[in-house]
Amino acid sequence: MEDRPASVPGPLPEPVRGEAGPVAPGDRIAAIPLGHRWLTDGFSVIPPPQGLLTLLCDMTQALRAMATLRARGLHATPTHLLVRAAALALQRHPDTHRLVCGYRAICPGRVDIGLSVAGQTSYAPVLVIQDAGRKRLSDLVPEIIHGVAEARRKESEDLRGMRRTGWVIPWGVLRRLILRWLYRSFWFRRRLAGTFQVTCLNNVDQAFPLAFYTGSALAMGRVTDRVVALGGAPVVRPMAWLTLALDHKALDGRMASRLLNAVREILEGEELVQEASL
Repeated sequence: MEDRPASVPGPLPEPVRGEAGPVAPGDRIAAIPLGHRWLTDGFSVIPPPQGLLTLLCDMTQALRAMATLRARGLHATPTHLLVRAAALALQRHPDTHRLVCGYRAICPGRVDIGLSVAGQTSYAPVLVIQDAGRKRLSDLVPEIIHGVAEARRKESEDLRGMRRTGWVIPWGVLRRLILRWLYRSFWFRRRLAGTFQVTCLNNVDQAFPLAFYTGSALAMGRVTDRVVALGGAPVVRPMAWLTLALDHKALDGRMASRLLNAVREILEGEELVQEASL
């Protein structure tokens, strides 16, 4: 094959210097409002997870439970089933339900699930579902549907308030100092995100929660048909990836794997199907 000279790119456009440094023509740069900088700084003080575990889950039974709920007039989704499964698993394995704040390790007396909600900004608001371990699916579904709408309304209200009062502490160093102090408070973290966080994304195969205020966080991707081996033969099943991110100060890999397997067992078993009919 004949050798050809590599193409030479044309000259790069001259950078335009703006307030934030050199930019290219057409770029738009806007300062983050002072109020919103609390959110930016909040993410900057959260330590990254020290572990990630994944499992592939057969959602056949979970979808049966969802269909049963919908037949009763409850608009259930896989998110509602995951919240319930996570709450049951944590309630049955309380040693995996831990949070470390400073030099204190707390095992909560109840399961408060923090569910990430799509909002107006990249900082997703969190709906805290209190005592989710003691609520049946038929109670959780309407509570979550109402709570999501309320979380979005409150987000708009909070953003307006932050824009009005953001100037009070204009220095990022001081904001981050306050946020680090609050991060060591169990009360603050529980109020903000519950005792265990859950997120569901139905447009990707896998999701990895890398920023959370609890001791661990669970994510689920979309439910999609996959070919899997069953009894040595290929079969098609509705499957979903589960991912658990953990703070190693609160959990080790053994504890986290026990929790993740417990969630999968509940989703794959008959329990949610039976509960959906109650």
